[in-house]
Amino acid sequence: MIEVTRSSVIAAPAKRVWALVRDFNAMPDWNAAIRSSTIEDGPADHIGCRRVLTFDDGSVWTHALTGLSDDAMTISYAIVGTPAVTRIPLRNYSASIRLEPITDGDLCFIAWRATFEADEAAAVRERAGAVFQAGFDGLKRKFQPRA
Repeated sequence: MIEVTRSSVIAAPAKRVWALVRDFNAMPDWNAAIRSSTIEDGPADHIGCRRVLTFDDGSVWTHALTGLSDDAMTISYAIVGTPAVTRIPLRNYSASIRLEPITDGDLCFIAWRATFEADEAAAVRERAGAVFQAGFDGLKRKFQPRA
């Protein structure tokens, strides 16, 4: 099993960041790697619903919501549909995003972790890391203090 983990700090209270991240359909609002998202079998907080994401490269992937906890500020999903033609086949992909309050400064710690199997681990690891970082960068922009 291959694992990719990235983490960051967002300059906003964790509860504010969580309000956006917990929305399974809102990823295009905070991640530039995602062009669009559509929910199937919703609503977007229903375990088992699916989001169909169109990525910046035009590829379409389907994720299923596998876990959501407001108390723990965690959201989990699995990839259940991949593009008809994918350069990098992967199997058993599951991921989670976890937020924690940082009380010193009222900041938010965020960690994104994925596990999967792939024949070309380095390429999948690199792409997942880039998507995770694009999400962190988008959240930082979204919650940056207004001058």
